[in-house]
Amino acid sequence: MMTRLESLAPDLADDLRRASPTRQRAASVAASEFAITRTGVDHPLVKKALEHVRGGGILAAKTKAELDALVARLDEEYFDLQQATEEGRISSDEYTLRFGQARAVAALSFAGGENVIEAAPEAIYEAVATVDDNAELTALIRSVLSTSGSQE
Repeated sequence: MMTRLESLAPDLADDLRRASPTRQRAASVAASEFAITRTGVDHPLVKKALEHVRGGGILAAKTKAELDALVARLDEEYFDLQQATEEGRISSDEYTLRFGQARAVAALSFAGGENVIEAAPEAIYEAVATVDDNAELTALIRSVLSTSGSQE
């Protein structure tokens, strides 16, 4: 079964598939952190969850559910803002920012998933959706994937 990342960036998906699970996890966390920083997400739940996954932790089901609820709320705000943009009441910048924030939080939720083989491509896919030009993010991911560490 093809992942969403394979449909968007087949070469990156191949690089990810060839990496060790430790590197896959590290790349998904780095991508999530990049997306969160880039979109300016500033939420206590996100900060706590990011610290946890940075330390190599898997997110508890309760935390993942809370993150997913935040994603749903941000998506709802995004759709409302998109409607306001279409009606000419606000600029598109507002709704595209909210879209990116929702994707960044979704990336973090995936990055903290138990099954890294399934979670990493989804986390990276969501992170890539937060940027117009993914060259910087792709370079970061490839750098993390190629780093040899003593944790492997």
